[in-house]
This record gives sequence, structure tokens and C-alpha cells, in this order.
Amino acid sequence: MAGGRISHINVAPLVDVLLVLLITFMVTTAIAEQDRVDSRKQESVQDRTESLVSLNLPVTPDNAFLADPDTSKLVMVIDRNLRVFVVRGLSAVAGQDPIVDCSRSREPSQWAACYDIIARTLGQNQRMLKEGLYLEADADAPYGFVSGVLQALRALGLESVDIVTNPSFAIALDVTS
Repeated sequence: MAGGRISHINVAPLVDVLLVLLITFMVTTAIAEQDRVDSRKQESVQDRTESLVSLNLPVTPDNAFLADPDTSKLVMVIDRNLRVFVVRGLSAVAGQDPIVDCSRSREPSQWAACYDIIARTLGQNQRMLKEGLYLEADADAPYGFVSGVLQALRALGLESVDIVTNPSFAIALDVTS
């Protein structure tokens, strides 16, 4: 039939559109999967966290960051007696000697010597400077001492210190009506 109608459909434009949609969905799915893996990793860290030693950690509401028990980072522990321990990972401090014992130095003017010992002890640890460390400080330790330790660490060039706190804010509040 010379003057008849064409009875087939040209599907090339349809296939082009479907290929563009397929590539778009593949890219967005990969990005969404990476975000999901990252959030699952953070949740896993929170689920498996345990305290390094028996400390009276400061209580904070909505604490989103907890120490990873499988970490290879250094963990600095400051107890209520101003003894400073440094251990690798979340292992027991029991039986270890502190890197500095400032228990006899209750006056802030005497703490500078303790900060110097901490700086000398940790100053050459390139891995710590690169990875950072966890800090667990007893809530009964003077805030000025903990702040001074953080300043000494900052002077070394350490830029990442993750402070571990007690996430059980609701339990710590004695809400009675």
C-alpha cells in the first residue's frame, strides 16, 4: 500500500528516556546506601559503648556520641583524685600506673606541672595527634583541671578530642511531682 498509514511505533526516544532514568536511579541509590551505612555505623558505636572504668561521668541530655569499645584510639581517663591514665582502646585501667598523679595538687596554681608532664608524655605520639583521643573525666574532677588538660592537648596540635559523658540523662534527673 503506497499511501497507507505506518503501523509501527518508534521506540528509540522511549528507550533513551528510560536509560536516563535508570542511570539517575542508580546514582541516587548508591548515595542513599552510603548514607545508610554511615548512620548504621554510628548507631552501632552507640549500641556497643561501655565505660572504661567506673567513673561518675558528667550527665548530658541527648548525647549523640559515645566511645566505641573496639576503638584503637587512646583513651585518657581523669579520675576524681586528679590522676590521669592513658590506655589504648577501652581496656581496664585497674593495675596501671597513671601517667601523672596530681592528687596532692589541689590548688590550680600547681596544676601547670601536671600539664607539662602530660605534654611531655604524649607530645611525640603522632598517631594520637592524627586520630585524636577519647576523654573520660569524672564529674567530681575540677572543671579547671580538665580544661587545662584539654588546653595542653590543644597546644600539642591535637585537634580531635571526643569527650565521653553519661547518656542516661533521664535516669539521673529525679523528677518527682
